[in-house]
Amino acid sequence: MAFATTVALVSSSPSVLADPPGRTTAAVAPAPCISGERERRSESAVDDNEIRWTDKTRYDVPREHALKAWQYSGSKIKLRPDSSTTVNDLEFRDYRGGTGERAAVAQYVRDSGTAATDYVRFNRDKMSGRSRAFMNSAAAHELGHALGLCHKSGGVLSLMWTDISSPPITSPQAVDKANYSKLWR
Repeated sequence: MAFATTVALVSSSPSVLADPPGRTTAAVAPAPCISGERERRSESAVDDNEIRWTDKTRYDVPREHALKAWQYSGSKIKLRPDSSTTVNDLEFRDYRGGTGERAAVAQYVRDSGTAATDYVRFNRDKMSGRSRAFMNSAAAHELGHALGLCHKSGGVLSLMWTDISSPPITSPQAVDKANYSKLWR
């Protein structure tokens, strides 16, 4: 059985800027999930403290950005390319999802089967022509789901909002790191 978590197109949330690189922020508490969601290791693509990934996407730059963004200092889960001797945990892939209002920009699809591969899927119809920051935000957000994180409310500054803000948040914020640390301590 597969489950999908999606990110919508553009938010009406207030414009915010991401934490600047290298800026030290005070410790923040983890934020609750939006209604009906939970953060659980069992909902992630993580296997033995790592995610082994493959890619069949035209969006290599956003994929590379997302992988680097979630390998910040202090991150516990290793993100490594799959090899011939490892089990593939996650595949980055494209699909044609249309441009309708309800069509997702990208989605994390989890397969609950044993040794199954989960997916971060990019909707080519919605990603086409977007800014690099927008695509980086979508990729990093969906990789956050692959790491087990849920959506956050607009009351906290988070990469895990349900919509992509303007300007886009492109990397995990302090609250995202707090939730990650709580889940993977």
